[in-house]
Amino acid sequence: MNTVHRAMLYLIRKKGKCVSLLLLLFVIATFMVSCFSILNATKQLTGDIRTSVGAAFYIRANTEVQANSNGEMEVRENNIKISQRQVEEILQNNNIEYCNPINYGFAKGKGIEFVPGDRHTEESNMGKITALRYSALASQFVDDELVITVGRHIKDADKSVIIISEQLAELNNISIGDTLTLIHAMPGERNGKYIDGISVKTAFVEVTVVGIYKLNIQNDEIKPTAGMTENGLYTSLDVLDELGESKTGVYTGEVDFYITDPAKLQEIVMNVRDIQSIDWKTHFIRTNDFKYLKIADRLSSMGNLIKILIISVSTGSMLILTLILTLHIHSRMRETGIMLATGISKFSIICGFIIEVMVVTLTAMIFAYITYTRIIECIGDNLFSDIQTGIMRVDMLMGETTYDFNIKNYMSMGISHILIIYVCQVVVVILSTLASSIAIIRLKPMEILSKIC
Repeated sequence: MNTVHRAMLYLIRKKGKCVSLLLLLFVIATFMVSCFSILNATKQLTGDIRTSVGAAFYIRANTEVQANSNGEMEVRENNIKISQRQVEEILQNNNIEYCNPINYGFAKGKGIEFVPGDRHTEESNMGKITALRYSALASQFVDDELVITVGRHIKDADKSVIIISEQLAELNNISIGDTLTLIHAMPGERNGKYIDGISVKTAFVEVTVVGIYKLNIQNDEIKPTAGMTENGLYTSLDVLDELGESKTGVYTGEVDFYITDPAKLQEIVMNVRDIQSIDWKTHFIRTNDFKYLKIADRLSSMGNLIKILIISVSTGSMLILTLILTLHIHSRMRETGIMLATGISKFSIICGFIIEVMVVTLTAMIFAYITYTRIIECIGDNLFSDIQTGIMRVDMLMGETTYDFNIKNYMSMGISHILIIYVCQVVVVILSTLASSIAIIRLKPMEILSKIC
């Protein structure tokens, strides 16, 4: 009877012991693959966050509080402009990836009925325009207050395009590809009524609807029609230029700068503050790392914990496995003595032990892999549920609607990586089997038989 045949017959005869060993190796294999999967996910996520649009700083004019003619305090914004020349000077910093200047204005629409707000009248029938290069970088979309549901975002190369709300689209039966005519407007108030401050209409522009967004927030605050979130219009920069409410290369709103390495945010801001052409008495900088620091600390801590767990579990598993195999092989002392007495070599006996354990190990690994493919998404959703808020992919800026964050893409490891983990586990199992066998194999047949008599 050859060694393989003898090993297979033993596995069939000792089903209870084999199942116990199978369960132990299954748990170890599943745990190890899952730990390495989590470690792999933390590394990939950290890299993606640092190479995505990971942080930003915003430059805008200071606001001031003054008393009006009625003695009431009003918040007024300084009439300060940021020029394209100043923007180019800031962009000389190589760490800045994108610039998103923003201008604000108001517009009516030919044949467009806006969602009615407080004291709505025909004159106040208007919406607020946010003109920018990349709508995906607008704070409302970054913070998921607004989400594109149909169409796409505005990108840098776009001209005369607009994104509107679902409510506005439904109210006016507007769909993607429709052309709208916007008319310049200016909200005002007279005798307790909201009015249009531009009585003579001279500026018009035709825009094409490229996206429709929905509101993810509920706002019950009563506002004038122009201030209603549902009436927010997001357009390309040229639209307000055409309406005469802004000038090309001059920005009266906020100018946003985005960088790909959040770790350098403070250093970049300090360099920008050294630019002498910008009057920092009338401007201020606001920073936003998109939760990077919190996420980075969490990922780093999680990665370190997983490394400790892998080392601890590997060491503990090897010790426990060696102990169990030692007890298992010691229970076969009589069998071993008989085999030695009949002339079977020690090498053949050890090979038989290894074959037995390897059959159980490979079976456990197959079940572990099947289990791993089923649980990785569940594990990832619980561990990385809020990580996607730190990832802003470049494809969003290039006109894609959304970035489909799927943690399974990070948790899944290639077959080659899993095989490496399994090979290491096989080596550990073989070493444990050898260590367990030495105590018996080094004895002579008569010594073994005398110990069991």
